[in-house]
Amino acid sequence: MEVVFYVAIALLALFFIDAILGIVNSIWESRLRAQRFQLEAKDLKDQLLRQEKTQVVSGSLKWKGYRRFRVSNRVMEAQDICSFYLSPLDEEAICPYEPGQHLGFKFQIPGESKHLIRTYSLSSGDPISNTYRVTIKKVPPPPGTSHPPGRGSSYFHEDLEIGSTIEVKAPAGKFCLDRHDQRPAVFIAGGIGVTPLLSMLEAICDKKIDRVCHFFHAVRNSDDHAFAQSLKELAEGNPNVSLHTYYSSPKEDSVLEDGIKTGFLSIDAIKDTVGHIEAQFYLCGPPPMMGALVPALEEAGVTSSDILLEAFGPASVKKKKDPESGDQKTDQGKLNSKTRKIHFSKSDVTVPWDGSSSILDMAEEHDVEIESSCRAGSCGTCQVKVVSGKISYEDEPSAEPDAGNCLSCVGMPEGDVEIDA
Repeated sequence: MEVVFYVAIALLALFFIDAILGIVNSIWESRLRAQRFQLEAKDLKDQLLRQEKTQVVSGSLKWKGYRRFRVSNRVMEAQDICSFYLSPLDEEAICPYEPGQHLGFKFQIPGESKHLIRTYSLSSGDPISNTYRVTIKKVPPPPGTSHPPGRGSSYFHEDLEIGSTIEVKAPAGKFCLDRHDQRPAVFIAGGIGVTPLLSMLEAICDKKIDRVCHFFHAVRNSDDHAFAQSLKELAEGNPNVSLHTYYSSPKEDSVLEDGIKTGFLSIDAIKDTVGHIEAQFYLCGPPPMMGALVPALEEAGVTSSDILLEAFGPASVKKKKDPESGDQKTDQGKLNSKTRKIHFSKSDVTVPWDGSSSILDMAEEHDVEIESSCRAGSCGTCQVKVVSGKISYEDEPSAEPDAGNCLSCVGMPEGDVEIDA
């Protein structure tokens, strides 16, 4: 009997041990499941946040005024050409932009009391890492003059380090990629004018848009050749993209890579490569290049509406005016009876309006100084007081001038006007 008793006790003990182990194992598995659920929930939350940044409705995150951004990285792309990566200080999502648009900046140069406003084209942007990229060339003093170097570009290169902050306006500008046109796209970049065109080409390649692209990049030499590797990789990775690079002043004894040509980019070279004019032409570069190529494209038969351009430098580029729009000229080349006069009161200069130029263009042609930056109605730098008369805009500008002022870079007179400049 004692043996049976002890055997029963042992079996009962084993039963309780097994039950306890089962309970412990169940608790352990529950904890593991809870941890797994927490990780899955975190992954889902991160995924939703990424989707919010990448699938946001265009413009829904656009902010008004200026927003503080931090320089998260700096990368030298070529001699005196630097890319600045910008992340918002508030860590909220950046808003999407159209390839070709620019950012507006407001900053104060040490020792100066007045803020400077400048605009620089977006060369790229990434909603996943929540960064914009602008690529800026440090502008030297004009050769043979006593003029100072570019104040805005010098500030970026000399004063902005990783960790520096700067005030930034949301992406703006109407020089954008036409995503709906299926004709070939011809991109013509001069020097640092490559930045908005690079973002357009990247968008076409990233979105796998089935569109033939010819990319022309004219630079001085290898020292100025920004994004050479990026453009090469885009061309090699997409059979629709052809890359054509021109060095106007190659360095002595330098060995040029395959495909790089020497000399200035000409309309004949463009026609020989493209083969026809049934295309959209996107141009961005310095005035000498633009002043030569834009009229040449028009003379070759490209319509004004198929030439999309953005010039940088002291003067903008004029395209032919469509016959049905604006004031017409007589056989003698003078404006008709609707001739309008612009009087710049501070400078005591009165000029007849030419029928197509902006107030700013007319001022510059007659040595009247008006500060400007974007030349697209986006930054507000060029606003001036309208003493009398009315100013109109062909397209509504994105910047809003103060009461009684106009944006001279895109404003045109409706009649005789007097400007406080």
